[in-house]
Amino acid sequence: MRLDEKIAMLDRMRRIKAQEEREEEQVEKKKLTIEEAREGIQNKKIELEDGLVLEFDIKPYFKEELPFVIFKNFYQASQEEESGFILVNRDKNVSQIVTWGEEQRQANTVDQWANLLVNGMAANRMYANITKKVSLNFLEYICFEVPAKDSSVWNILFRFKEQWLGFAGNYNCMQQDVDKYGLFLEAMVIELDDWMQQKKGVEQDGVEERSDNI
Repeated sequence: MRLDEKIAMLDRMRRIKAQEEREEEQVEKKKLTIEEAREGIQNKKIELEDGLVLEFDIKPYFKEELPFVIFKNFYQASQEEESGFILVNRDKNVSQIVTWGEEQRQANTVDQWANLLVNGMAANRMYANITKKVSLNFLEYICFEVPAKDSSVWNILFRFKEQWLGFAGNYNCMQQDVDKYGLFLEAMVIELDDWMQQKKGVEQDGVEERSDNI
């Protein structure tokens, strides 16, 4: 190969790589943020770049009437009991599960909780890849991936920090759908924490008002 041909080939490869990088940057720009996902939830509906329309609803549950955000007109199967509920879309491999039991909490911090999760799954010859640990005002959650047959299952496991210690929630989808369904599942957990914050503010206002009237 002549020198001018090599130069031309290298230049062509450089331009192809630059084009690929621009396309990747464009894809990144189109990704939704958590804030945009929360806005969609609050508006009860959102249309994604690919034309997919997602709708949302509130499902009050347990005697505390906790307002869980769920996908609306989405699930094909459900099971509801006093101890919790399960919602499943088999076609999309998406589920929302919440439970309320009597078990004592074995891990106090989110780091201890993550370690307990990893070690517990390892004891059952399963692998959990922790991708995120977050402590909010009233809730905390762990995002992790578990290998499946052809891909990985992405999970968000969440719980209350200081009250309702028997409660646990687990939402999941396929790893390749994290930027679609997973983003909204995480936003749903943050919305629950925000509701707790607002509820606390209302209760505090009530205490202050009663104090003023004494």
